[in-house]
Amino acid sequence: MDALRLERLVWSVLFGLFVGTTVTLLFAPNPTGLVAFALAAVAFAVSAAVAFRVFAFSESPTAEAGDMSVRFVAFLLVATALQFGLAAVGFDGLAGRVAGFAGGWLAAHYASARLNPRRWGSGGVAP
Repeated sequence: MDALRLERLVWSVLFGLFVGTTVTLLFAPNPTGLVAFALAAVAFAVSAAVAFRVFAFSESPTAEAGDMSVRFVAFLLVATALQFGLAAVGFDGLAGRVAGFAGGWLAAHYASARLNPRRWGSGGVAP
């Protein structure tokens, strides 16, 4: 298994765990018993499989191992920091969430091409 496939697998499992937990807590607020566990397992299996296929089809031909990790970590960190920072100064609600999401998206786009240590020796992404 190559590094790109392993990276997609890890992020797909994390995405599946998040979706499975969210769906279970949404539809079974008191998750005790077999029904909640079965719902979580089905939601995890479906979302992880779909995420793996989507990640595989959306991959760039110039992708290297680490690009997806750098992109997701940059997005999560910047979007969260912007949302908390904007909420601290009173700019919250939908506008604060959209601004945080937009900032995270821009940071993720920049980060995958510039912040991956595997690309530092090769001069970044070819045009």
